[in-house]
Amino acid sequence: MFQSFEIFSIPLLNLGLLLGAFVLLLGGAEIFTNSVEWFGYHLGVSESATGSILAAVGTALPETMIPMIAIVSVLLGRGDQAAADAIGVGAILGAPFMLATIAMTLIGASVLYFGSRRDAGPIFEADVPALRRDLSFFLVGYTFAVVAAFVPSRGLRIGIALGLVALYAVYVKQTLAAGQLIVGEELDRLHLRGLLTEGQRPFPAFGSAIVPIDEPPLWMVVTQTVCALLVIIAGAHLFVTEVEFFSTEVLDVPAALIALLLAPLATELPEKFNSVIWIGESKDTLAIGNITGAMVFQGTLPATLGILFTSWDLGVSWGTIGFLNTLSAVLALIGGAMVLLRTQFTSTNRMRPAPFLVAGLLYVVFITVVIYHVVILGVAAGH
Repeated sequence: MFQSFEIFSIPLLNLGLLLGAFVLLLGGAEIFTNSVEWFGYHLGVSESATGSILAAVGTALPETMIPMIAIVSVLLGRGDQAAADAIGVGAILGAPFMLATIAMTLIGASVLYFGSRRDAGPIFEADVPALRRDLSFFLVGYTFAVVAAFVPSRGLRIGIALGLVALYAVYVKQTLAAGQLIVGEELDRLHLRGLLTEGQRPFPAFGSAIVPIDEPPLWMVVTQTVCALLVIIAGAHLFVTEVEFFSTEVLDVPAALIALLLAPLATELPEKFNSVIWIGESKDTLAIGNITGAMVFQGTLPATLGILFTSWDLGVSWGTIGFLNTLSAVLALIGGAMVLLRTQFTSTNRMRPAPFLVAGLLYVVFITVVIYHVVILGVAAGH
């Protein structure tokens, strides 16, 4: 009887650790985003630029940190290197796929759900030129990332990876120059400042001038940023370890699939529910920018890590993990292309939500193929 309890207690313990990893990742992202906004404030960066670029990196950091930890494990020769490599590839590919399918569907569904109280009703109304720009950069960058997997020359693959970094730099420059960045709201109080004190204080240089004590000193911002990074790193390391355990010892499912499907849902999707709130408030540009900006980031910089430091296992052989990886990437490109194509047929900033809703069918297609591979073809962790 004791032995039976011990058998079942191990997966429950590991399940708790896996959930704990998600808590660390999401909590760390919240702390990091809060501090990086204040960091941009101290650097003199505009509030809108801080929210759209610096804060965007913060919300993408948990998903990006998972493959980074996996890659480090491979480079250091620790743990199951094959599983760590698979987790790295799956986590990198999973984020663009989730954003281009489920997140897009959330946009369309939210427009319909909140239609009765929205200014534009059940019509999507946003900055279409900005939407075209984001999706164009994503499609170009992510296409090159996928092509890199089929390029035999190591030198050419490195060239593509460096090109993706340059492409994201151009995207940031154009976005700043266009003046179409998402307008940020008033900065929230720094969490560390809130723990230490509250109220108001006189500004030392002017005596009678009163400023909120919410304006933290730079050292406090840096301290919170470093602590947030440590929390995220700990969560990512724990996630990689537990995914390896569940894929081999419990589910007998390839680690790549768990990372591909589970990691982005747990680390990216909660942040994207902000878009649902913004749609309800008729802030459509803010809602779609939250998603398409993340698509550009995830389709370039993390993909660069995959090209340079992982097997970048994308293939065309039916019944393999490489095929499923490739399918997820292709479906992500199709999802982005459908919305971009729709923008070409409008001379205004108004669109019906149908293209966003159709993107959700792509996710259903992928899940169906995955189930067939695991149940019918018997693709397991050891294959």
